[in-house]
Amino acid sequence: MEIASGDLQVVARVVQLLRLLAAHDTIDLVSAAEELGVGKSTAHRYLASMENHGLLQRRDRNRYEFGVLLAELGTMALSRLGVLDLARPVMEEISVSMRHTVVLSVWNGHSPVVAQVREDSSRTAHVSIAVGSLLGPDAAQTVVFWAYRNRSYYRFREGAPPVNATEAELEEARRTGIVVRVSQANGVSAVATPVLDPSGRLVATLAVVGIAQFVPEEIDSAVARALLQGAERISRRMVSPTD
Repeated sequence: MEIASGDLQVVARVVQLLRLLAAHDTIDLVSAAEELGVGKSTAHRYLASMENHGLLQRRDRNRYEFGVLLAELGTMALSRLGVLDLARPVMEEISVSMRHTVVLSVWNGHSPVVAQVREDSSRTAHVSIAVGSLLGPDAAQTVVFWAYRNRSYYRFREGAPPVNATEAELEEARRTGIVVRVSQANGVSAVATPVLDPSGRLVATLAVVGIAQFVPEEIDSAVARALLQGAERISRRMVSPTD
């Protein structure tokens, strides 16, 4: 069956906008029109349609970022490795024993995306995180992804926002396998560790997220040890599912 040339042009233009977004973190109407070489009204139709189909979502009134559908597609790709299924019981055990929300994140080319959540509700105050949420440059998971960027399953696209960490902090993350970050602004802490595939490539991060006063900041805490052990179990099960 022959595809109309107009349909091919639409696809090509959508790809152009996604590549522009990957290089610049966000896009707006002006940058989209310039990239496509079209008027603002045409560019607006593309942006609105991509938003309606989940390829884009609004960061604010004028700017767009990667949408939930792209996060879902990335998660599907990761599922082929079996990581999500293998991680689920491990996340359950960590959440129950540590009484914290446990999050598995993947990389979408420029930032971590929450792929799976085991939410803890045993405390009156607890943290809720939606699947598909994008994590910022200050997040513990972002630090882990950047620390292992040369040993990663994912491509790091040009223009990805720089991580808020020094090279010494990245080296410490590689040495210990643990990153702890406390957000003073919202009172939430996160402890994260890498999940590696059988060849030693980073495929995901496993993290505990909770109210800051309940999450220990020491890199050898019970939470940190539980995460390291959990990530190791997931890695082993990628080789032998019964381990």
